[in-house]
Amino acid sequence: MKIKELIYQTPEITEEKLLEFIDNNISMLRNKELIGRIKELHKIKPINQAILDEYDLIQDKNSYLTKSQRDIITGFVGLCMIKMVKDDE
Repeated sequence: MKIKELIYQTPEITEEKLLEFIDNNISMLRNKELIGRIKELHKIKPINQAILDEYDLIQDKNSYLTKSQRDIITGFVGLCMIKMVKDDE
């Protein structure tokens, strides 16, 4: 499911809040190679937006990341969304 669809189905989450949350928790992504690869693929975008864009590419099966890198991005975005919902309660 794409990020816009997830946000639409979860009213307590907005894209702006999710981008801010990703920015605040980017340190959880300790894989510098992965961050470098995302920056390489999404040259002019901020890293938080690049991660969301890559998440959508993964959902569309159009990502150029390895399987383990895709799993890390999917897990990271999912974790951020879960933490946001829990923090909002």
